[in-house]
Amino acid sequence: MGTIDLIIIGIIGLFLIIGIAKGFMKQMLSAANWLLSLIGSFLLLKPVSALVAKTAVKTTINTKVGDWIASKGALFSTTITSSQASEQLTGAISELGLPEFIAKAIVGGLDLSSVEGSTLAEVLAPTIGNIILTVLTFLALFLVLAIVLKIIFHLLNKVFDKGVLGVVNRILGAVLGLVKGVVLVSLAMLLVSALSGLIQPLNSFLTTDLKLGTEGFGIGKYFYENNPILALIKGSFNFKDILQDLI
Repeated sequence: MGTIDLIIIGIIGLFLIIGIAKGFMKQMLSAANWLLSLIGSFLLLKPVSALVAKTAVKTTINTKVGDWIASKGALFSTTITSSQASEQLTGAISELGLPEFIAKAIVGGLDLSSVEGSTLAEVLAPTIGNIILTVLTFLALFLVLAIVLKIIFHLLNKVFDKGVLGVVNRILGAVLGLVKGVVLVSLAMLLVSALSGLIQPLNSFLTTDLKLGTEGFGIGKYFYENNPILALIKGSFNFKDILQDLI
């Protein structure tokens, strides 16, 4: 048994033990918690942000952003002209050191026809403040939803962790853990097999450790030569038809 065989057995064994310990429901509910929290945060973001914007939180954020912009120099006291509004704003945002995609989002969200006569600081402070408010609201929503759902799912998991349901839950958890382990190993071996064509020392190690080109069964050798992920891809897609459509 080679080094890779031992590593694979260790990985799959670890996932199997974790699956038994956690149970099926806990693993599924944990994944659902993150997903539902994310979806819920997006759905609630607009109405909750509007409510938060009516509180002192918005004023506080805008004030701090305004102070921060003012500390960046006299440039931000410059009055905006309608003919150069876009260039002035983009340049000012770049001066603040903000990422380009944020700069474009800020400029794209402004009504440039209404900013003439205002200073760069007066225009940018509330706009950047709104972005910060939105991000903070999203993070707060995600955190609250994650905590609430975790409590609910914890209680629900207790129901499935007793008696016969508990046994079934552990067995299914072991199966799910096994599947996770196999998927991880398959992806890793897929990457290793791809790199072996580029890295000669790795190719030599695999040939020796997996005993490639010889008779006999090995766990690592099986994953290398009969990768489940690769088999699934080949069974799901007809690459010949896809290529014909592209021609």
